[in-house]
Amino acid sequence: MQLHSKGISQALTQYLSTRQFRASTITLQELSKFIRWCGKERDVSELTPQEAATYGTFMSGSAESQRQAERLKAVKDFLAFCYKNDFTQVPLAKHVRVKKSSLKSSTKDKARATMDITTEGYENLVNELASLRDERVSVAEDINLAAADKDFKENAPLDAARERQGLLEARIRELEDGLQRARLVNPESQSSIKKLDRKIKLGSTVKIQEQSSKADMEYTMVNAAEANPMNFKMSVISPVGKALMNHVVGEEVEVVTPRGMLRYQIKKVN
Repeated sequence: MQLHSKGISQALTQYLSTRQFRASTITLQELSKFIRWCGKERDVSELTPQEAATYGTFMSGSAESQRQAERLKAVKDFLAFCYKNDFTQVPLAKHVRVKKSSLKSSTKDKARATMDITTEGYENLVNELASLRDERVSVAEDINLAAADKDFKENAPLDAARERQGLLEARIRELEDGLQRARLVNPESQSSIKKLDRKIKLGSTVKIQEQSSKADMEYTMVNAAEANPMNFKMSVISPVGKALMNHVVGEEVEVVTPRGMLRYQIKKVN
């Protein structure tokens, strides 16, 4: 199979333009969340089965169980489209699976659900939650205003306001759940370790040099949900991120990419 190079945002735009029916709000929100999770600037061919499976686990921890089937289908359909159009080498859709949760979860299950996150990422979640809670007031006012129209059979504004309220409450529950499971990773706690012995982990700031071009780059290692190449934040499950994890200053790592083998030397870890 000869892959066609395609950025994940471009692939999503092409996918939505070919759909024969109007995508629901849930579908659009889930697809937008998925590409942010993967990294908007990445090529679709860089996505791996492990990343697809990890996202399924991420969805399993969501409080939106009643919407889970629709959200799961949105991602799987998009990945199936990517494979059909030769954007990916393997069918990633089959790797996105949501685990059925048990009402009686064990201590081990709870520990596994813990989500490592940087201080900045935690603050972003807190700020978003506060903003959405404030938004509840305006949504309630919109519902009351729309409900003043006694013709409930064809009251589109009322339906839209109620749908918005449902999505709002679902996202609030999701954020509350994520904050309860969050475990802060503080790179400052590594200060007692000798500088050269510091291993790269979530929250580390890393300076690396690409050996063929001798170009220096500096990134902060974050979880997939926080990844943003434009702000120099690298996902720990990206190809380069995975290769760098647990290595120290002076070491070299090799990364297999669609463009061939790349070699990086670790220059600094904070």
